[in-house]
This record gives sequence, C-alpha cells and structure tokens, in this order.
Amino acid sequence: MMEFVDLDIVTITRCLYITCGVVWILSILRCLAYRHLANIVEKSRMQSCPDDELPAFTVIITSHNQSDCLKRHLPLIITQIYPNFEVLVVDMNSTDDSEKVLEQLEAEYPNLRHTFTPSTSRDISTQRLAITLGIKGASNPWIVLTQADCCPISHLWLRRLGESIKGHRSAEIALGYTRYKKAKGYTEQKMYFYRLWQQMKTLKYTPKHGIYRCDGTNMAYKKDLFLSHQGFASHSNLLMGATDIMVNQQSTKDNSVVCVHPEAIVEQQMPGHKHWVQDRLYFQESRRHFKNTWFYRMRSAASIILHALLMLTLIASITVAILNEEYVIAGVAASLWVIHTIIQGLSFNTTAKALNNQGYSHLRIGWFIHLLPFWHLRIWLQYTFGNKQKYRKKYI
Repeated sequence: MMEFVDLDIVTITRCLYITCGVVWILSILRCLAYRHLANIVEKSRMQSCPDDELPAFTVIITSHNQSDCLKRHLPLIITQIYPNFEVLVVDMNSTDDSEKVLEQLEAEYPNLRHTFTPSTSRDISTQRLAITLGIKGASNPWIVLTQADCCPISHLWLRRLGESIKGHRSAEIALGYTRYKKAKGYTEQKMYFYRLWQQMKTLKYTPKHGIYRCDGTNMAYKKDLFLSHQGFASHSNLLMGATDIMVNQQSTKDNSVVCVHPEAIVEQQMPGHKHWVQDRLYFQESRRHFKNTWFYRMRSAASIILHALLMLTLIASITVAILNEEYVIAGVAASLWVIHTIIQGLSFNTTAKALNNQGYSHLRIGWFIHLLPFWHLRIWLQYTFGNKQKYRKKYI
C-alpha cells in the first residue's frame, strides 16, 4: 500500500513538472506575440501616396471647457502638412473662454471653423450629438475624429492616415494609435501601461477580425458609412461609448485598416485616476452592445489565465522540488521564471519602442501583468453591483 502511495505522489510530481514546462512554452509564445504589432509598424513605414490620391479630410474635435487645450493643440492640428483638409471644432456648451479662443484662431487660420451643441438638446447624449453635428457639417467625404486634449506628435499625422486608407482600397474606417503623455508616478505608469497593453492586444488583430473598440481620439471614418447606418440611432440612450459601439458594429476585416506609423501617433493628456476608472466602468456598459466579441474576449481571458497558470505552476514546482530535495529541478524552474520575465519584457518593450512609447523595466512589466486580473475584477464588481442608470441618458 505504501509503495502505491509513493508511486502516486511521484507521478503527480512529474505531471506537475511537465505541466509547468508546457505552460511555460505556451506563455513564451504569448510573449513573443507582443512583437507582432511592431512588425505591422515596420510595414507601415513603407507606405506612400501622391498628394492627388490622398482623401480630403474634415478633422472633428469635440471640446468642453478646454480652452487651454485648444490654445496648445489646435495650431499643431491646423498646420498639418496635408493637401486638402479642414478642422471643425464642436463646442459642447463650454462656460470658459473657448468661444473667444476659437474666434481668435479662426481669424488666423482659414481652414478652421467651429459650431456648438444647443443647450436644450434632450434626445441624445452630448457626446453623440457633438459628433453627429460635426459629421453632418463636414465638407469632405472623410472624417477624422479626435478630442481637444489630444495632439499629434508629428506634422505628418494626417498624411500617414491618408496613406493607410489609400493602401486599402475598400477602407471605410482607419484606426490610429493614441498614447498618454509621459507617465511620472506609479499611478500614471499603471494607466500608461494599461492603455498600451489594451491597444497592443486589439490593434494587431484588426486586419483579420475588424476593429473591436476605439476611443475616438485618432480615427478616420467615411461620412457615407455614418449616414447609411443612421449614426448612433441604435445606442442613442447611452451617455458614453459613442465611437466604441459605432465602430464595433460597423467594422469588418474588409472595410477596416490600422495606421500605426510612428508619425501617425496622437498623444493625449493623462487623466486623473478617478476619470480612468470611470471610463473603464462605462466601457463595461458599452461592451454589452458590441457584436462579434467572442474572439477578442476569448484571447484576453486566455492570456490572463495562461499567465496565472504559469505563476502557479512555477511556484508549485519550485516548492515541491525543494521539499523533495530536488534542487536541480528547483533551479531549472527558477531559471525558467527569469527567462520568461526577460523575454516578456523584451517583447513588450520592442513594440512600445516601435510606437514611440516609454519603456518599462522587465520587473515592472511582470508586476503590472500580475495585477491585470485584479484590475479587471475590481471594475467588473463595481459595474455588476452598481447602479446601471448612471450609464444612460437622463431625459427631462
């Protein structure tokens, strides 16, 4: 009987070691997949297009009490090196000096104009109304959406968007990359990492599966596509998530393209932590209206589960090996942990560098990835047990 028990323990131990090795290999492949977006960035550098073939753009900027942002960012957008474009600012009932700033800039730049949302609007969220007014008032067939707290890092931002569209004949949506401004403290580094991780996770699959989500800060969109789908009619009762739901429902692998050229990047001001959490809560509500989400959600869940399994099997293998005085196996398992951390950091930072993002230490990347399940769990719990009415338009 004792021999049977001893044999069973040995078998279980060996199965644990084998499982750890298999999970480690799968996790390494997951880490190497971080580099896929960097390869797309390199391919995008080779795109070019004559001026007369580039689409005409109307850049729509939504703003609310952001006069300082308009002063800083509008000149960088209006002076883009592009043959045919205009800039239309939609002011959402600002009470600061935004009107004065816009009038001063319009006197200086003839391709800038502005409009505003009426304060009496009741049947649609302010965000959706602002975008709708901007698109209907656009003079050109292509719309570029961004926000007042965003600015391109290059004067060739619009040109790179235009080249990505012309490189894909059936394109109706072009999704660009947006990063936060350089993070300073731990909280800002966490938010910076999370946004980079989210976009790395979704952008690389767009060419084969369409666009999963976007935040409306760096996106080109065909005006006719918006009008043919009646704009935001299917989700007009929601406060946020306008572009997320619109693009998810209308994007396909045939009409969507990503533009991740380093000169097409837009930089956004770092939000406060409370605003960051609120945006993620609103996304939980928006996601309920998404279509064809199984692939992205499955990949995201599989990635988090795989990383958790790796940590559990590595810790278990090291512990069991030490208890059994198998110090060589314990050393091998510890070495696998170190190698995984290095490869994960190198792959992640390769794509971050390609996208002109700040890098992270390998340990910091591993720490943040450990925390991802807890960040998701916190938001899910807040959303699940919170008041759902706050995500919807309140009618008077």
